[in-house]
Amino acid sequence: MDTGKRAGQRVHRSLLGLHNALILSSSAILTGLLSHFIHRAHQLGYSSRGLGVHIIYQEVIAVLTLFLYLFATFLPALRSYRGYLLPLDLALSYLWLTSLIFSSRDYSGGRCSYGPPYFGHCGLKHAIQAFWILGFCMLLFNILTEAMMWAGHKASNRSALDKGNGVDGNGVHV
Repeated sequence: MDTGKRAGQRVHRSLLGLHNALILSSSAILTGLLSHFIHRAHQLGYSSRGLGVHIIYQEVIAVLTLFLYLFATFLPALRSYRGYLLPLDLALSYLWLTSLIFSSRDYSGGRCSYGPPYFGHCGLKHAIQAFWILGFCMLLFNILTEAMMWAGHKASNRSALDKGNGVDGNGVHV
């Protein structure tokens, strides 16, 4: 691998590490805020039904992401890593988009004051929206970066295989 490709891989790995750390921190903050809401709602006597399905869904997605990105944060540091988390990023981006839509539907447009799980606390509810947006954007950037890493790895494997088989760049045997 030439130095230009190595430098590009290093930049992609650095970006992935940064994005993964931001996703991890967003999911940790979301887990804390949503857990606080759920705990407080139960203290006030809300049943699980009155709490709202959206907040439970959001909590599950935040906790799942927190668990997965505890490991994914360190994967780009491995030399053998070639963007293998692309399918996970694609799946999680849809889940995060759904959570973002749920939180926007529940807390925006004047519904913040009376939306579940309990009245008021609009600052915390808007913080939840902000961290869903941050995590979703980082997941989108991860998809692009992982796709570039994966494509670069496939292209380098193909060119190495072609050189080993006596095939030039145009696919002609020499």
